Amino acid sequence: MKKVFLILVLVFALVNTITESNFNVSYSKNFSWAENKLKSMPLREKIAQMIITYSDGYYLDDDDKEFKRLKHLIENEKVGGVIFFKGKVLEEARLINKLQKMSSTPLLISQDFERGTAMRLDDGSLYPNNMGIGATRNPNLAYKMGLRIAKECRALGVHQNYSPVVDVNNNPKNPIINVRSFGEDPKLVSDMGIAMIKGLQDGGVIATAKHFPGHGDTDIDTHNDLPVINSDMNRMDKVELVPFKSAIENGVKSVMVAHISFPAVDKTPNIPATLSPDIVDGLLIKKLGFNGLIITDALNMAGVTKHFSTQEVALGCVKAGIDLILMPQGETKTIDAIENAVLGGKISEDRIDVSVKKILDAKEFLKLNENKLTDEDKVLSAINDEVAQDIAKTIAEESITLVRNDEMLPLPKKPTDDKCVILSMYYGNEPENTQYFYEEFTKKMGASFNNVIKTKAINGDIISLEAAFKQMKEFDYYIIPLFVKVKMKSGTVGMNESQSDYVNFLTYEGKKVIVISFGNPYLLANFPEVPGYIAAYGDSKVVIDAVIKTLAGENKPKGKLPVSINDNFKFGYGLTFK
Repeated sequence: MKKVFLILVLVFALVNTITESNFNVSYSKNFSWAENKLKSMPLREKIAQMIITYSDGYYLDDDDKEFKRLKHLIENEKVGGVIFFKGKVLEEARLINKLQKMSSTPLLISQDFERGTAMRLDDGSLYPNNMGIGATRNPNLAYKMGLRIAKECRALGVHQNYSPVVDVNNNPKNPIINVRSFGEDPKLVSDMGIAMIKGLQDGGVIATAKHFPGHGDTDIDTHNDLPVINSDMNRMDKVELVPFKSAIENGVKSVMVAHISFPAVDKTPNIPATLSPDIVDGLLIKKLGFNGLIITDALNMAGVTKHFSTQEVALGCVKAGIDLILMPQGETKTIDAIENAVLGGKISEDRIDVSVKKILDAKEFLKLNENKLTDEDKVLSAINDEVAQDIAKTIAEESITLVRNDEMLPLPKKPTDDKCVILSMYYGNEPENTQYFYEEFTKKMGASFNNVIKTKAINGDIISLEAAFKQMKEFDYYIIPLFVKVKMKSGTVGMNESQSDYVNFLTYEGKKVIVISFGNPYLLANFPEVPGYIAAYGDSKVVIDAVIKTLAGENKPKGKLPVSINDNFKFGYGLTFK
């Protein structure tokens, strides 16, 4: 009997050992470097791993002031990563290698490539906005785009892409999300978001679902102030949280938390989700079961800086459950504040270890412990190649949504008696490149249509418009490209009222008016009776080309509205040519 008992004990111990080994295999076997690295780090160095500093991606000489700042943060403070903004492909790759060589622990390099590397780099690839992908209803295109962006990221030496935006854009007045969202329908956003996440992560890059708990139903830009979500949890569960749940269930490795107040979960005055234990730890980690990397939105935004000091933000992030602290307003102050809190017993070192273990696990998943450098000789050939351009072209052409067409499109290509004008509208301080897009469109239209005989730009003030009323009566076709788009800190994606009045005036005069929105699709609400309206969701060259091909009848419009404009033009609406 004793023998039998001993055998049973041994068998049970063996089974238990195997079970524990299997349960912990992803950590003890695959991520042994991360565990060993964590054990070797002193407290301050562990805290520094949570900090992501910033820079532009232009190559920096050793005596450059910005390089000295980065050198200090990497060599002395031992920060965990860098996010880059503007730059050039080869220069950024060279700078990344230079910084990696200085770092004792591989740096986590991140970038904001929502619609391609050209969103930040002078010579990268550029795809249509997410809303354009939503208009195609084709998740395979989202996957291909994500995969291609990932390959360009890894060629550059970038490991984490702050994409995709999985906010449900259900507020037409949202000044900062708009076309960055896949649309207003939680399922559409989920399907497209999952596809892009899989593409990015199959390409060896950490995808980031943002902006938790959902930035779509706000009318304030977090760069300017703290928006408040006034929805209850029932509504959030059915709408805003749906894409985040889907992303988590499908293995997204990172979630970005927004500077948004959500009183249904945390009633603390002026508390952004970023600093809220109830939202980060309670909702995201415990309720939704997310155990990947949690990162703040940039901490230089007024949504957080307006109400909290650098030190308060630092402690608030850690207490909330944040792992990566993005662009704190003073990296050393942030590290000091957290270190003092741990030494003073306000935060446990175990809490720091939880985040740092996740960060080091991510670096090992990326194989940065084996090779943290990129091959500078291969980077240029990997960026914006024919495959990337082909995918961008396909998305652009399939996204074009014909919303109104009173038997005017496609346009005749041969000279006719009809007189046609391209009318460029601008108002006040437009972005510097807006005029470039008008000129690009006009040039390409002139090459495609012989009957485009004149172009005219008018300012949106009433004096210019009154003068235009008199001058423009001689034309039959009025083609009006509108480059009204999301712009950080602008606070609006709308039009000047007098511009809208002018479009309506031309419509009531019986003119053949065709408005093309190269951005905000909701603009149609300003002139609902306009006889021709095309939603194109972006202003890149491939989108301009796709619009001109559509006007010429060479591209049959297939896009379906990813948002509702009004009762007549709802989600899913879209015409095509007979």
